[in-house]
Amino acid sequence: MAEVLISIKEIHRFYGDFEALKGISLKVEKGQIFGYLGPNGSGKTTTIKLILGLIKPSFGTVRVHGGDPYHDNDMNVRINIGSMLELDGLYEKLTGLENVIFWAELFGITGSKAVGQAKKVIKLVEMSEWAHVLVSKYSFGMRKRLALARALISDPDILILDEPTVGVDPETRYLIRKMMKDLASQGKTIFFSSHDLEEIQKTCTHVAIIKKGKLISNGALNDVLAQFGKPKLFIRLESASDTETLGKKLEDIGYQIHIEGPLISFYPKNDLNIDDFSKYGILDSWKVESSLEEVYLNLVRDKRRKHEQPY
Repeated sequence: MAEVLISIKEIHRFYGDFEALKGISLKVEKGQIFGYLGPNGSGKTTTIKLILGLIKPSFGTVRVHGGDPYHDNDMNVRINIGSMLELDGLYEKLTGLENVIFWAELFGITGSKAVGQAKKVIKLVEMSEWAHVLVSKYSFGMRKRLALARALISDPDILILDEPTVGVDPETRYLIRKMMKDLASQGKTIFFSSHDLEEIQKTCTHVAIIKKGKLISNGALNDVLAQFGKPKLFIRLESASDTETLGKKLEDIGYQIHIEGPLISFYPKNDLNIDDFSKYGILDSWKVESSLEEVYLNLVRDKRRKHEQPY
């Protein structure tokens, strides 16, 4: 049985009269890359603050690596959590290396060990040639890399990443994605909050979707896609002249029918037998499985807009 490193049970969190989290529960196991999704204001940042021990729940329990991140003073709990938040908090008047060494010292890593560990993680994010340059001269992508290096300084078992790839160049995006997968393969556990749904789908093994403080989906990525997604069907005809006729035929059995030349695409309501349409001269057909973006939008949209959903 896999070890649970993050456990959130029946959490409620109030800010005055406003209830930001409404009884959410989730578990993140060792080695998972766990994507945490939701619209702005849904409670993602509050959840991250709870995991990091920056705030305490109004009701419910949070356990990280077996301890209470808010109440426990045991450094073993804190040292096993690395964080990379959207606002990096780097000191611009220090060099990259000095920033990471300073962070190491906060974890009780000092002297030559701090310097050696700092150089190691800076090399890991491919920033060695910039290690002695002031952070004020760094680009946005370079700051993201350094923030990731800083998060790794204590060799934590758990990484909390908030929008790690937003606004970065493709090379940095690829580096961060590869590092997350490599770290997970080494047994690290990654809690990854982002609006970048394509990146989440490429990277994560598990996802949870939160809306207005309530958890609306939680599980292995493939299971969530299978449960809430629906494939899009493409049919290519021999002649474009038949597409309008077939398109009208499909109106009763599909949604969002789109015609472009001899190609028809749509979301079928139920399983179809393409052979039933053979008289229209079908050259080929294929299915494209739902993307995480389609599933996400289907789940978080207001029910009053249900007629706009593709399925």
